[in-house]
Amino acid sequence: MNPARNPPSTQPVASAAQPALPAPPSPGKPVLGLAAVAAGAGCALGLAWAIGPQGVWAAPVAAAVGVLVGVLPHQLWQRHQARVGHAAGDRVGGMRPSGMARPLFLDLAQREWARARRYGSGAALVIIDFDRYARLCEVRGPQAGDAVLAELLRLTAPTLRPADILTRYTQTQMAVLLAQSDATGALDVAERIRERAEQIEVKLEGAAASAQHLRVTVSVGVAQLRPAHLSLQALIDDAEDAVTAARQAGGNCVRSAPIEPGRASSSGAARAERRAQPNADGAA
Repeated sequence: MNPARNPPSTQPVASAAQPALPAPPSPGKPVLGLAAVAAGAGCALGLAWAIGPQGVWAAPVAAAVGVLVGVLPHQLWQRHQARVGHAAGDRVGGMRPSGMARPLFLDLAQREWARARRYGSGAALVIIDFDRYARLCEVRGPQAGDAVLAELLRLTAPTLRPADILTRYTQTQMAVLLAQSDATGALDVAERIRERAEQIEVKLEGAAASAQHLRVTVSVGVAQLRPAHLSLQALIDDAEDAVTAARQAGGNCVRSAPIEPGRASSSGAARAERRAQPNADGAA
């Protein structure tokens, strides 16, 4: 990957192999506030001087204008920063442990795919499928499956960068679109998610004492953006083929696309069957 071809970014991007650290408080807030107040005071003095001492309303008008010039821009800037922070939190599910809705995920993933194709900056898709999910729901009920998936989403979200996108992809899967990521970084993220899933312990209310906690494993598929991916769906198909290969290997492992031709046919059949099932949003 050639760093010179990457588009300019307004915020630092952490390494895919490292969890994202919280951004330090911006030193620009107090400076901007003082500058706004100073500008307001200057405007007030200038207006008072222009009106002159003969104007009865010179002082009140100047004070009002000074407040507007000094306070209003600062308030607007703070509201803008709040909106930006909320949007960044939604992208990685930092404010929403359940992740974002699948349609929004696909929309943002489409934009990231187009950007990565244009600038050659790299991207990767990671799909995580819970092993024996149907059996888990059959024995413990649907709420058990929802609980383990929500817990893994909650644990994964804080480790991603602001540019990465996280979602509950289907009823049994979650997905992560990694921006500006190479193959090594994507595999590292996938392996850390697999290890994190092994450590999940979900306590169900009313469960028997002997079966109080749930332990799960996941099969993870990774697809690195390649020239052959002429559409976002092609990247998704490769990631789903890799998930199928991981499940065929016994589960609790990571596999990376492209998959061998002999396994691709069976992966395609599994992919078609999965698409026929309703996803997490209730759409086929």
